[in-house]
Amino acid sequence: MSTKEQTETAAHHAMAVVGGFMGVYALMTRHETFGSSETSNLIYLTLAGLNGSFFSFAIRLGATLCYILGIVFATLIPKYLKKWDFRYLSIGIDAVACLVLGVIPKGVDPVLALYPMFFATSIQWLAYTQAAGYNSATIFSTNNLRQCFAGLTEYLHSQEKTYFQKFLFYGGTLVCFHVGVIYCWFCMELWGIKSIYACLLPLTSALIATIRDTQKK
Repeated sequence: MSTKEQTETAAHHAMAVVGGFMGVYALMTRHETFGSSETSNLIYLTLAGLNGSFFSFAIRLGATLCYILGIVFATLIPKYLKKWDFRYLSIGIDAVACLVLGVIPKGVDPVLALYPMFFATSIQWLAYTQAAGYNSATIFSTNNLRQCFAGLTEYLHSQEKTYFQKFLFYGGTLVCFHVGVIYCWFCMELWGIKSIYACLLPLTSALIATIRDTQKK
């Protein structure tokens, strides 16, 4: 792996810590609502429509629109800010989302309370979508788990080093994601909803790693 690939990987893994933190924060504070993915939200959106629950349908539709808006934003803005590294803007939006999430009262509808996270994490997904030639999300784990053990299986079968590198990359992403989970769990034990402010620390680490990567270009 080249030096540039190493710095890309470091920045990617640093943001995976952020993804793990935000994921478990949403699950623990907002009635097991996962604010970094739309799969469950779209299922509940459909069920709300079938059940005739207008309020629930409207709230979940709003969450979906926040997620879509983030994707559209992350797709279009880099086309107009070609001289800027969009990853910096993603880190900034994550930081603002953390500040907003920390002041939303516990009694607010859990899906509505996570609107800032739906928007911010969808942007993070596109900003940190690949590194060192690998496509990988920093906000959820399913594909990373598949790629990790597919790479390990291929390596054990063929002994080709490229597959071992794939295993290490995706395995590292999984480990970093769950470092964020563990870190958030301890913070939640101490500070509850306000623990989201502790996510600013891994965001700062990700910013430093991204700056180092940018300097290698």
